[in-house]
Amino acid sequence: MIALIDQYRTELEKINAFAASTIETYTIGVKAFCHYAKTVLHIDPATAKADHLLQWLLHLKHSGIAHSRLENHHYSLKSFFAFVHKTGLTDSNPANVLPLLIHRRRERTHPINGSDAFRLLHSFDRNSWTGLWDYTLVSILWALGLRTSELTGLNVRDFKPAHGKRTGLLRIRGKNKKQRALFVVDRLFDQLVEYLAHPQSPRKKLAPMFPADTRKTAISNSRVQRIVKDHLGVKSSFDPF
Repeated sequence: MIALIDQYRTELEKINAFAASTIETYTIGVKAFCHYAKTVLHIDPATAKADHLLQWLLHLKHSGIAHSRLENHHYSLKSFFAFVHKTGLTDSNPANVLPLLIHRRRERTHPINGSDAFRLLHSFDRNSWTGLWDYTLVSILWALGLRTSELTGLNVRDFKPAHGKRTGLLRIRGKNKKQRALFVVDRLFDQLVEYLAHPQSPRKKLAPMFPADTRKTAISNSRVQRIVKDHLGVKSSFDPF
């Protein structure tokens, strides 16, 4: 089976010209199914039928993985068994009859309005480092319109202050590894400089700009949202920015 997976990987690389990240995702998915087929279903993975593949997908779904990851496993099965069929080991591709994966969308989220944003900012006590931390975090989100994930992905080195009087640049890493630079000026510039100059703020260039309690990793997206909700007294789920 290892040799067959190696041939499949070569097919993805040289024939289909898939991106390296896609090849890795599909290969990992196939290996996971093969392990499940051997240890749980007690079958040869290459001879799996549609109901075996469905059992695997249901197993993954019940494990609580994200829908996007479940889709990746679904695609990897279709791709792999298309390759197996192409080699002549099976009469058909059993993954072709798998049902479509239906994903229920979450209730539509909405941003907070301007008055709530200012009320939120005024709720932080900037005399303490924790309050300064919260205030700076929310200020950047609100003033620059960042996604939560873009903010939690910031490192200290991403802020370049020397671009004129009270003017700096903040390097942002967005979706699909796309990068952009945003100007940080006036009051927001002063705020970020004050925050980074605080004795308790991170110092190392590669350190997260907004570290978690351990100081080794960045704050999570969920914690950012929880800070906003807790200070606004919001009980329902929504995207703060």
